[in-house]
Amino acid sequence: MKKFIFSISAVAMLFAASCDSTGSNGGAIDISGKTKQEVFMLHAWDLSSWNDSSSQDNVSNIDPCMKDDFYTFISTSQVEINRSAVKCDPAEAATEKFAWSMASANDNMVTVFGYTWDISSLTGEQIVLRRKYLYNFGGTTEYIYSKVVFKKH
Repeated sequence: MKKFIFSISAVAMLFAASCDSTGSNGGAIDISGKTKQEVFMLHAWDLSSWNDSSSQDNVSNIDPCMKDDFYTFISTSQVEINRSAVKCDPAEAATEKFAWSMASANDNMVTVFGYTWDISSLTGEQIVLRRKYLYNFGGTTEYIYSKVVFKKH
């Protein structure tokens, strides 16, 4: 009888130890079967970083008043900015909508913030966008590299 109880206890302990409360993917949001467009619209996103870099400069383009804002891609053509406590202008509306687009639901490019970006990486927790463009620095033209990172809100 002791062996039977011991065996049952051992099996129960092994079962409990093998169970992961966050799921088999370590808590990651499963995006399999979703289009890239659907991933954008999955939930709200924080604009984690927006950096431009060249041989002359590396600039963060997120004003302190924008750091607590979050973005919700509410349809295939509109994104809504939700302004939190810190506003750039006290008269700003709490929310504002603007356009975004993709040529197809699984395209590798997205137009948002008035620019067209390459989708560098896409998960349920993070979206990384990149673009390269020419800029004139007082008579010298060189490439600027921009990188935007959205993280799950």
